[in-house]
Amino acid sequence: MKPEYDQLDPLRLCEAVDATMDALAEVTRRTGRLPRWPADLMGSAMQPEVLRGFTRAEIEEASAFLVRLGAIDAPGPDSVN
Repeated sequence: MKPEYDQLDPLRLCEAVDATMDALAEVTRRTGRLPRWPADLMGSAMQPEVLRGFTRAEIEEASAFLVRLGAIDAPGPDSVN
């Protein structure tokens, strides 16, 4: 039986989580504020090099995992980047 969606391999998820945390730290150091949602950095002028090699979907999955852990907040409807 095939799952309803493709799951990210656990090791790849861990790599994406590490990269996401590093990216958040780097952007916060550069700008003085925490980005609203890590995946929004993908393809932007602010995208840290550490995210290169990951897809937006992988960083979305990592971000959602970090929300479930309580490490970051999910963006609210009125959040501003």
